Amino acid sequence: MIRLVPAALAAACLAVAAGCGGPGVAAPGSADLSTGKQIFQQKCGYCHTLAEAATSGTIGPNLDDAYFASRLDGLQSSSFEALVRNQISEPNPEGKMPANLVGGQQAQDVAAYVASVAGLRMARQLNPGTQPG
Repeated sequence: MIRLVPAALAAACLAVAAGCGGPGVAAPGSADLSTGKQIFQQKCGYCHTLAEAATSGTIGPNLDDAYFASRLDGLQSSSFEALVRNQISEPNPEGKMPANLVGGQQAQDVAAYVASVAGLRMARQLNPGTQPG
């Protein structure tokens, strides 16, 4: 089966591969995942479903559904993080998400948190050996 990769994901992957994490992506390990989870629950969970955060928003994309296939394909967390960080600063213009809903370190923490958990539970149900990138 051929999967089409959205342009934003492809751009984020290229940026990571080139050594550039995209807009404001922090160095690996510099984000606080616990803080990222709290901020996600407060600012993002109303719109987005993310099982690990116990959120069930329906306005924005379900992040577990959006990322599980890429998890199964082995996409690394750094690529997920770059994509999420890019979506925070430059969301789909046709969507309802405001740009820069969170910024600075908060955006870094949210992006790293989402990258560490989005789609992982579902991917593990299909392939128990799936690991976070």
